[in-house]
Amino acid sequence: MPLRTLLVLVTIPGLAALSAAESVVLVDGGVAQFQFALPDQPDEMEIKALEELEVYLARLAGVEALERGPETPLTIEIGAAADNDALRERAAADPSGFFIEVTPAVIRLAGATPTATLYAAYELLERLGCRWFMPGEIGEVVPRVGRVQIATTAEVELPDFTGRILQALPREEASDEWALRNKLGGPHYPGSHSWARLVREDEYFETHPEYFSLVDGERTPKQLCTSNPEVIRIAAQSIIDRHAADPSVNWYGIGPNDGAGYCECPDCLAQDTGDWDPFANRISITDRFLRFANAVAEQVHEVYPEIKFAFYVYSNHMRPPLEVMPDPSMIPAIAPIHLCRLHGMANPVCPERNYHQALIRDWTRICPEVYHRGYSYNLAGPNLPLNYVSRWAYEIPYCKRAGITGFRIETQMSWANYGPLGYVLAQLMWDADQDVQLLLEDYYDKFYGPAANPMQEYWTRMDRERRDAPCHTGNAVNIPDIYTPPVMKYLAERIALASKRAADTQPYAERVHIAAQSLAYLDAFLTMRAAAESFNFIEAKRALDGMRAVGQWMHDYQPRLVGAGGGVARIDRFWASEVEQAHERTTGGNSLVYAFPDEWRVYLDPLDVGEDLEYFARRLDDSSWQTLRTYSASWSDQGLRYYKGVMWYRHSLTLEPRWAGRRLMLWFGGIDEDAKVWVNDTYIGEFDTNGWQPVEIDITHAIRYERENLVCVKVTNAVVNELGCGGITRPVMIWSPAREQPQADEQPEEQQAEQQE
Repeated sequence: MPLRTLLVLVTIPGLAALSAAESVVLVDGGVAQFQFALPDQPDEMEIKALEELEVYLARLAGVEALERGPETPLTIEIGAAADNDALRERAAADPSGFFIEVTPAVIRLAGATPTATLYAAYELLERLGCRWFMPGEIGEVVPRVGRVQIATTAEVELPDFTGRILQALPREEASDEWALRNKLGGPHYPGSHSWARLVREDEYFETHPEYFSLVDGERTPKQLCTSNPEVIRIAAQSIIDRHAADPSVNWYGIGPNDGAGYCECPDCLAQDTGDWDPFANRISITDRFLRFANAVAEQVHEVYPEIKFAFYVYSNHMRPPLEVMPDPSMIPAIAPIHLCRLHGMANPVCPERNYHQALIRDWTRICPEVYHRGYSYNLAGPNLPLNYVSRWAYEIPYCKRAGITGFRIETQMSWANYGPLGYVLAQLMWDADQDVQLLLEDYYDKFYGPAANPMQEYWTRMDRERRDAPCHTGNAVNIPDIYTPPVMKYLAERIALASKRAADTQPYAERVHIAAQSLAYLDAFLTMRAAAESFNFIEAKRALDGMRAVGQWMHDYQPRLVGAGGGVARIDRFWASEVEQAHERTTGGNSLVYAFPDEWRVYLDPLDVGEDLEYFARRLDDSSWQTLRTYSASWSDQGLRYYKGVMWYRHSLTLEPRWAGRRLMLWFGGIDEDAKVWVNDTYIGEFDTNGWQPVEIDITHAIRYERENLVCVKVTNAVVNELGCGGITRPVMIWSPAREQPQADEQPEEQQAEQQE
């Protein structure tokens, strides 16, 4: 319920009471003053509305179950049984619309759909003080009162956005119930990476490779050849067949598959306008795509004129078209994956978010319906604590003003790490105009009780540090820049104070404990990063194991605090390989020979002429080259936010003769994305990686002892990925495998740890 229209009458200190003449008593002394009325054949959602009212009205009254007195002067009519055609007609303006009518004789709860009727029941309970701040019993607030009563009213509630979806909520009963109780729902924007379903590879690629994209002279099933009329026919027929099989579905994804690989045949290329997308670093294919989508829609509409189509404003079909107007049945969803995801719109430290607003303006001008499919987490990160509340407090009201129809927000929805974010998102998507500060004060007071003040300070500081951080790289690259030692000290002090104030008072102590575990998760990540970047891989491995343990606790907690695809899975995918490989290569008799510094000499080579000019040569004077950090800052955060191309790295080092006769491996914790390596003018080899997977190469034959050695690396980062990296991204070292026979100079792990420290 929007806090600006609070009309509750319960005996709770701090809430203004209405006079008895203006209120209706529902429960008195544990005795129900009402009876229910359901339609003859109730929907399961109408039955659930009755059941939820029965349970929570009893809990509000402080009893396990309500008693029924001899007289029940009040009837609660639910769904189709609620007889008020005038209010019902107004509520029908949106599939989620509902009305609440409270009179001394009857309370009517009904919606445009059975699900909307259930929303009406939850709205009534919210007005009586119930809250569902996160899934499960731990997230519930149900105040106990002796007498439950509510003010007379007749109101219609309509959502500000017809679709209100938080993508990637953990798929379990507790999350589903939480979503319903917070009135999430409406039309569910379909997944729109859809070409693989429209023209199936397993059905057509072997016999008709010409239906698929031509890339570098070869057909590949990555994407479709959309200029092929037969592809258009098959795609349209696929949708016609699916709708015939299930007429309840009238909204289908029509967007390209995720990733690159678009067709380079002459007919497809001829449909492009030459508009360059600097964020994707490729030609925009929006016009080409819309020609295909419109052609499919035309054929589908000959059979089923009501069908609508969904696609993402995404990758290199993000920019608006220059020539082709989309069919009115096209419903785009703004999903600017190449723009910063740390900051919100209109943030002065992030001009990219202004461009995000421009995209919304451009697409809402040409499409009757537009969805917002923003990212409410730093994509690919391991669900570390980040508070985005102030961002969405601006963006959701802006989207309402701009004409956005609905939301399908991508988020891993880590309840431990995002604090009030999920609850605030749900509330604002229903009513974008409510006072967010009042909403947050209500949250902190009810959720944390005696620990409200320090926990409000805790989450507010997190929000401010994210908002003001002058960095934009994806994943968790910038987490150490946001959570500096003074910030971590402040957060730890807030948690300690909150724990003291909550003490053994449940459930407040458990809620603070969840946040404390989240902070321990963050601290372990920061420790792991600092240790790895100091080449203390023994300590980094300990911290990694500690982070996994807390991440697993969050995953196993019921209700689950982090989804299966986030947390530990993201640690393993992006961060564990570097630490585990480096630990293995510097322990057990293996030796760390040389730790490269953070800064290297670098030279930008946008024309890719460096190999011809022999930038790898020892004789080259690189004293005029710039220096660039590697593992401690991304290209993006060093002023190269949009640079895509070649970068040359050079570093000189001297090795002691004691390593002579040992095998030497040059190891990179991460490079984005193609790299060639020279040592002392000798070409060593090349590899292709993604910025997060370690790679190594044997340089034994090229090393000289007691003389300066030059290591040169050419890195080509041509493809924009969602992480905003590029170049050498993680620590670099030379290591030597253990000798087959133990030697006197080999050290046990304890001594190696001392050396690394």
